[in-house]
Amino acid sequence: MPASDQTTTAADITEMVARARQGDAAAIEGVLLTVAPSINRFGLRMCKNVQDAEDVLQDTLINVTQHLRDFEGRSSLTSWVFALTRSACARKRRGLKNQPTVSDERLAESQDPSPSPETRVADQEIASALSVALDRLSEEHREVILLRDVEGLSAPDAASAIGITVDALKSRLHRAREALRAAFLPLLEPQREKVRTGCPEVVELWSKKLEGDLSQSDCSAMEKHIETCSQCGATCDALKRALLACQRARTEEVPPEVQARVKAAVRAWAVQSERPNPLAL
Repeated sequence: MPASDQTTTAADITEMVARARQGDAAAIEGVLLTVAPSINRFGLRMCKNVQDAEDVLQDTLINVTQHLRDFEGRSSLTSWVFALTRSACARKRRGLKNQPTVSDERLAESQDPSPSPETRVADQEIASALSVALDRLSEEHREVILLRDVEGLSAPDAASAIGITVDALKSRLHRAREALRAAFLPLLEPQREKVRTGCPEVVELWSKKLEGDLSQSDCSAMEKHIETCSQCGATCDALKRALLACQRARTEEVPPEVQARVKAAVRAWAVQSERPNPLAL
């Protein structure tokens, strides 16, 4: 199961889904290839256990294959797939006690193929800090960060996947970003974090700016305050660094050994259900 083509457009995916719903085996495989990396990343971050994440990936892809004919496009493909993934994760998380957790290296974002030694060390430090910071968030906050800032779902799509309103999603997202910033900064700069007094809630304001929900006057006031307050400037910088690390984590792909196991599982499902194998070579 190779990495999906990064140049695939929304129109391409819509056309591919339409063909897949008609039973086109190549199109079904294309859909699975497109969604597999995101499912794998989400499962790793939410389950924090490699085997359970692989089970989530396998179960979700089989579920997508089984129910793709029923997908009518009332929601986006991504929100539909993540709703299925969340359900698979929830089932797995009920039995995670006393199981080994995935290592920081397994969760870290993919590295540039030829970085300098200094860049590699810095990237690994940030990746490890992000992994630890995400682990320290509540499940509610972690999943909204994963959907919105790691996977890049739109606010409506993320809200649809979780089953809440867009306003509720944004409110949860602002709190989650503050929690991520609070967990992330001390890991990189232990002496930098200080108790703020008398300053605006710059993280919430910055988060609202990212969502397009901050008025121009409020945005200007925030930016002027940050220019004169080194403490709030550092706070916003920490949030931006954390969110940039989230975006870079989006480059993670499904490991080859997992690809092979998932392909075998979907083939087995096709045989057991006496349906055409969507991953036939």
